[in-house]
Formats: sequence, C-alpha cells, structure tokens
Amino acid sequence: MAMITFSVIKRLFKLVTLGLTLFIIYCAYLIFTDQPLPDLDNIKSQSQEIEKSVSSMIQDNVLEPLQEKTDVIKDNLNNLK
Repeated sequence: MAMITFSVIKRLFKLVTLGLTLFIIYCAYLIFTDQPLPDLDNIKSQSQEIEKSVSSMIQDNVLEPLQEKTDVIKDNLNNLK
C-alpha cells in the first residue's frame, strides 16, 4: 500500500513540476515579447463566460435529447402494459 501511495505522489509531483515549468516559460515568453501578463479579473470573467456557454451547450445537446429519449422509452413501456 505504501508503494502505491509513493508512486502516486511521485507522479503528481512530476505533473506539478511540469506544469510550473511550462507556466514559468509562458510568463517569460510574455515578458520578453512585451505582451501584458494575464489579469486575474479578466481570467475570471472569461471563465464565467465559458462556463455559461458550456452549460447551455450541455443542456441543449445532451440533457434535452436524453430527456426526450427517456420519455419515449417510458411511453413505450406504458404501451406494453
């Protein structure tokens, strides 16, 4: 059990290290090319807009067709009785 835990922590550490390295390289690129660093308020508003659009897409493309199919199946089962 301890070896499994150790291997999971080791992989997570590698992923976090890779993520931090990529983030530092990205920030250095932005600084060297004189581009502004991302603003936290801007990121929050963009993430909220993306969340709204994704939730509406899920509602339209996944949940409504599933509900329609569920209704059809229930009707078919009721007709069989």
